Amino acid sequence: MSADRTIAWGEVEAAPGEFAAGMVKVAELSHRGPILMPVMIVNGARPGPCLWLNGAVHGDELNGPMAIRNLLPKLDPQKMAGAVIATPISNPLAFQARQKNTPQDGLDMDMQFPGDPNGTLSQRLAHHLFEQIRRLATHLVDFHTLGTHYDALPYTVFKRLPSASAEVCDQAERLARVFGGTAHCRVDLGGSLNELPGNVAGFLDVQCLKHGIPAFMTELGSGGHIQPDMVSFGERGIASILHELGIWPEAPAAAPQARSITITRRRFLYADHGGLVVDSAPSGSVVKRGELVCRIVDMFGTVQEIRAEQDMYIIASRKNPPVDTGDRVAFVGLEWQEDEEQHG
Repeated sequence: MSADRTIAWGEVEAAPGEFAAGMVKVAELSHRGPILMPVMIVNGARPGPCLWLNGAVHGDELNGPMAIRNLLPKLDPQKMAGAVIATPISNPLAFQARQKNTPQDGLDMDMQFPGDPNGTLSQRLAHHLFEQIRRLATHLVDFHTLGTHYDALPYTVFKRLPSASAEVCDQAERLARVFGGTAHCRVDLGGSLNELPGNVAGFLDVQCLKHGIPAFMTELGSGGHIQPDMVSFGERGIASILHELGIWPEAPAAAPQARSITITRRRFLYADHGGLVVDSAPSGSVVKRGELVCRIVDMFGTVQEIRAEQDMYIIASRKNPPVDTGDRVAFVGLEWQEDEEQHG
């Protein structure tokens, strides 16, 4: 950021008290056509924190980008103390392909941070983006959804890292709770973690925490389509954080009080047989030990009943019925507690 607090990235530039939006070139295609990333900057008239909003690092996750797109033009920079920078479509290639991973190298860009300026295309995109985040951001929200095959209520995920300061991790958790959700997942990366294959250390929020930037993930519904209720939830969550950080003077209208829990241990449940998933327990429900989570059927009968080995909170249930052996049929919380406070 320049001495006069002008924020510039490529040709997108906003002086104090200005809103700017445009495209930044981040790479090239084989015919020398540019790969462009949309960028939005709302630079407040007075100094303050800089909140970075990142969306569509997975190209089929659309609710977060729409929430960013809807809310930011409504912000009056003359009323703001600080700034908001948004990259609502941070993986334009995966977005164009309507899929999670970058088609050119098959990588999950959200496992490539802080990136590599001499690496594959996903690694270079991650490097280009993270260099700007590290330069400008004081806080970050990373918008995700569940995959297109799953149904879920909105929830947040915040990490605890042995290599990050406890204060930064605490701030990230606080912001996640201010953002809101039916569940808040506290993931301890210092312990045994086998939720997802791949480079967990390469997540954008993890790298932010390592670099002293409080950051968390929000999961807003399902991928592959726009869900107006999830988009509205995201808009309100952003507004709540802006007010919490003192960037925006007005608090959003109070939301209806809803049940909220903190989950400290999670796992996926998998299919042992191919077939169709039916009778799934709904997202947000609690399934007691021994109760049915779902059934897998074929054309002749039931091939598998998946029952809870212990009490489980259903974070996400499968809505796309066909499954092969090893496919995920549910994402569940195994240890949780009711939150004493409701954050809206």
